[in-house]
Amino acid sequence: MLNSLFHFMVRIMALFIDPLTAQLFAVSASFILIGYIFVKSMKLHTAREEIINELKPAYIPLLVIGLYIAITGIFGNLLWPLPGSYNILFYDLYPMLGLGLIGVALSLRNGYKLEYMGFLALLLGLVTVYYGTIGYLNNMTREPLALFMLYGGSGLSSILFYFVSIQLDRGNINKGLLAIEAILPILTGILAAYISANSVPQHLKTFAQWSPIL
Repeated sequence: MLNSLFHFMVRIMALFIDPLTAQLFAVSASFILIGYIFVKSMKLHTAREEIINELKPAYIPLLVIGLYIAITGIFGNLLWPLPGSYNILFYDLYPMLGLGLIGVALSLRNGYKLEYMGFLALLLGLVTVYYGTIGYLNNMTREPLALFMLYGGSGLSSILFYFVSIQLDRGNINKGLLAIEAILPILTGILAAYISANSVPQHLKTFAQWSPIL
């Protein structure tokens, strides 16, 4: 009886809740924040202690946005609020982004080496590019090219983070690579914001008469 009631409530929640627009705004904020952090890093000297001390306060916003993305991503991964395989396309990797941001935040907070989180980001970046490519080839979403660019930018930024993390750990910063890693997530974040902003009017119109009461 309780099990049937639980599945009934899950179906109701999944039917009416569409958090994707807000989640895309969160992705946008997180990537622009990351780009901003790397811009700040370009002004630093090569002493590792200086780099860690300067970047340590960034752990707070990274942790905040990471928790939001992880929690809402796990929600989507478990409850499938979107139509069909779009839940796989969007929610297989979305919570991983949140957990990755949390991992980077904790590494900065405690002065741990970033290389290991960077290596994890590299692996997940490759998977992200793969998902974006498959989504594009299957003509998913109304703008498959925008989907590919969003996943491609996210994945490439994650891949490059591995090499940047090693440099930050060693206190040996390549300004050119850091500039690329600053610009790429900012552009990806702007794209995510553009996509989500275009969805807001339609969502407001679609859910104008919606009520949680059946």
